[in-house]
Amino acid sequence: MYSKIADIYFNVFDSETDEYMGHSRFALTQSSERKLLDLLNYNIVPDTLTLLDVALSDTSKNYIPPALFKKNSRISTLYIDAVDTYSGRLVPIEIVMSYDVIARGHLSENPYSFESVELGNIKILNIDFKDI
Repeated sequence: MYSKIADIYFNVFDSETDEYMGHSRFALTQSSERKLLDLLNYNIVPDTLTLLDVALSDTSKNYIPPALFKKNSRISTLYIDAVDTYSGRLVPIEIVMSYDVIARGHLSENPYSFESVELGNIKILNIDFKDI
């Protein structure tokens, strides 16, 4: 069982071309953290996830920032360090997933930064618990 997500980030790929798009750091809402913990603990796939303060780095030269409120399909490897409930130690977990992403907030002029994005239509392709 896992009680908390200590660290999280994505490597993002275009779902149609499989082209690497970039590395993304972000914060989770409390609801989204709970949904990811439900995935890890009970195998319940999240209906949606909300990511905050999304910063894309190490982008490909062909990266085109998503337009606000326009759905884009992506495949990502989600890297999580989850806290084991009983031992308290960090467990590295990799989740490969496909999803649709909609950028909801983009107040800055930086095309690599979003205040809020929503993931939906989530399909889990693989989960790898690195300590098992």
